[in-house]
Amino acid sequence: MKPHDEYKGIAPFYDLVLNPFLDSIRKDICSFLLSQQVSRAVDLGCGTGRQCQFLHKHGIKAFGVDRSPAMLEKARERSGKDIEYHQEDLTAMSFRNDTFDAAIVSLTLHEHEQDVQNKIIREAVRITRSHGYVAFLDHGRIDSLPARIMHYFSFVPERLAGKKHFQNYLLFMKNQGLQGLLGSVPDLHILRDRRYLLGGLWLCLTRITH
Repeated sequence: MKPHDEYKGIAPFYDLVLNPFLDSIRKDICSFLLSQQVSRAVDLGCGTGRQCQFLHKHGIKAFGVDRSPAMLEKARERSGKDIEYHQEDLTAMSFRNDTFDAAIVSLTLHEHEQDVQNKIIREAVRITRSHGYVAFLDHGRIDSLPARIMHYFSFVPERLAGKKHFQNYLLFMKNQGLQGLLGSVPDLHILRDRRYLLGGLWLCLTRITH
């Protein structure tokens, strides 16, 4: 029996909903990686491969990893053969240590329990070279009225993703969002950060310290 794919139903519509909001951020991620002479990057939780396509257009060798067969099917349909996609568990990937110059973890952490979030981050660091880069994008800490408004707007898609997903999202926000999570990670130094969508999303560009 094939494992349940909770993204099968939304895979055909995923890009239509999110691309208008996320494409400018994806371009910013590419610009940062290029400024650091990154040549090989992996997008963890790549979904339909949109970030990988941006990486490829900017001359960066792109790899995408996701657990959803439906998302990866869409990614392969929309990408050329130069982009590699892998179906993997983000907490225990088959890549060797130091495989990539950079890893991207975009809107992937908040849907998991905290121990899984930490495992994903550790794996991102493991497969990235010494003093390489990890770019994180996720829901940010609520510290302003606009950010709180965006948080309430996020309730709709987060609820639609399922009960467990929504519960993990609420706990993620209770723990101060992406800022709170990265504040407890010892191996990453924050180089730059930027807020998007009135503070609802936080992009954090980090360098591995070992």
